[in-house]
Amino acid sequence: MIEFEEVQRFLLGEELPKTLLEEAWRVRLRHRGREIRFYHPLPHFPAVSITGDWCALRCKHCMGKYLQGMIPIKSPEKLKEFSMKLEERDGVGILVSGGCTPDGRVPLERFYDALRWIKENTELIINVHTGLIDEEGAEELASTGIDIASVDVVGSDETIRRVNGLRATVEDYGKTLNSLMETSIPAVVPHLCVGLDYGKILGEAKALEIIWEAQPRQMVILALIPTRGTPMEAVQRPPPGDVAKVTVLARLLMPEISISLGCMRPRTERKMLETLCLKAGADRMVLPSKAARSWAEAHGLKAIDLKGCCSIPEELEEKLTIKRKRR
Repeated sequence: MIEFEEVQRFLLGEELPKTLLEEAWRVRLRHRGREIRFYHPLPHFPAVSITGDWCALRCKHCMGKYLQGMIPIKSPEKLKEFSMKLEERDGVGILVSGGCTPDGRVPLERFYDALRWIKENTELIINVHTGLIDEEGAEELASTGIDIASVDVVGSDETIRRVNGLRATVEDYGKTLNSLMETSIPAVVPHLCVGLDYGKILGEAKALEIIWEAQPRQMVILALIPTRGTPMEAVQRPPPGDVAKVTVLARLLMPEISISLGCMRPRTERKMLETLCLKAGADRMVLPSKAARSWAEAHGLKAIDLKGCCSIPEELEEKLTIKRKRR
């Protein structure tokens, strides 16, 4: 088992030690078995933005570009209407997200009654991207009956200021995660973005420590995509080895946690990134390549294909299974 004092040194090292990679694989098999879950969000689990493409922060890696890929739904009534139609089209769930206010919150409050209505009148799974939130806000959100809270964890004050443009601190992100963990929300899923600070490793070790202290059942690992039209469009993307290092550390520090390689990740060097993260202990992946699927099969993993989001807990999977045709 790796110790926390070794984490930062390991992340900053040039190589991904084969011995730790092998140990992470053994730990993954021991605690997570041989199942690998592959997720396919669209069209069954779309993302909506309650602010359209508006965001006060304009984070340097995003500048609102990712909001443009979401369905804009700016009123509670429209959200209810959309949810009803989604279920009629065989939808299984919805990610409710949006841009942030200047203090880092997603302005969800006026949608709380709509979220309650959706839970009472449909069978949809609701995943909410919260932004920063305090204890009172976390309890209010939990009272709506949502199934999942997805929350970013950033481990560097410098990154929070330089990239997110926030006066918040690492402690604020930790408090957000802990406040949500103390509610009745069934699944609280921290998201850690590797290379968020212009492609460099900076706060990832601290973010892992915050997640370890909270002890969630799941987490999602992301990786910076240098996106056109943002200040980061020309930066060097984090190499696959860096993403795999974070995956290895997450697996060794938290043997029983379910680890997903999420939607936000570069598609260049895709085969290397995905297979390395599988070797490193990930047991979930969104939209895997053929190479990742072949690697999993060759290494004795049983693929379970699911129509939904990779933050969905196992107890809600019954209606998500996709039966793949035999080749």
